[in-house]
Amino acid sequence: MKSKSYKFLNFISNLFLPESCNLRVLAYHDIIDSNKFEAQIKFLVKSKYNIISVNDLHAYLYDGKILTKNSLLITFDDGDVSVLDHGLPILRKYDLPSVMFVITGLINSANTFWCRWVEIALQNQGKSYAESRVVVNSLKKMSNSERVAYLEKLDPVASRQLTIDDMLKMQNGKMFIGNHTHTHPMVNKCTDQELNNDLKLSLASFEKWQLPGGKIFAYPNGNWDKESEEILKNNGIDMAFLFDHKLNKKDINPMRISRIRVNSDTELNEFKVKISGLHSKLMTLKNRIV
Repeated sequence: MKSKSYKFLNFISNLFLPESCNLRVLAYHDIIDSNKFEAQIKFLVKSKYNIISVNDLHAYLYDGKILTKNSLLITFDDGDVSVLDHGLPILRKYDLPSVMFVITGLINSANTFWCRWVEIALQNQGKSYAESRVVVNSLKKMSNSERVAYLEKLDPVASRQLTIDDMLKMQNGKMFIGNHTHTHPMVNKCTDQELNNDLKLSLASFEKWQLPGGKIFAYPNGNWDKESEEILKNNGIDMAFLFDHKLNKKDINPMRISRIRVNSDTELNEFKVKISGLHSKLMTLKNRIV
């Protein structure tokens, strides 16, 4: 969509969308453009939104604390090092809290997150990026055992990952470290045993690192079902975040907290429309028409 179109949609959202949404949660992955990311953060600081911490949200959900009007939580998935290098300094500059959901099996390793691993490995074989993404998307729909079997056939790809010291630095910078599983499976494609084993490994890692965020969880790729939700609960998870590009309603299910998908290189007018909630409403309407 062109910039002028987003500028118009932003104008419409200011006119017609209510400002009293109980909670917005933004879901980033990496920091591609630090200048545009800072413009987004600067807008949030100067706007009607009140940036909260995950502890504020937990207190609202479980302790009856008041959630400020137009509350907004900033989150990042996958533990990409670009967030440490380029995102954390900006968030510290504005003294803002946030959450980083990490894949515990990658910490202190040189392994590559499996989606990126597939992309690089296939492009090394001569495939295009678009072709590699088709494979990644198909793997997300397979059973977990089939996905793992495919990955075992790929040549290894090394990359820089977060260390324990990095996570401590982030946590000291008001970036709470949360749980994004041990291996980033699609939880609804796992058997009960596979998911239980993965959760036990991730929770054990948090305990070993003496980090408190093991029970604050983000579903990989946003995939979930009621069965996997029950397994999370049985493992002590008490907050779980989706990836559904929606605003949260007044009554929030702690195990199904909605998030709005955003990117660090998104132009400001588009960013404003997305966090207003108009974008998600338009997407819902489009899906119903299609």
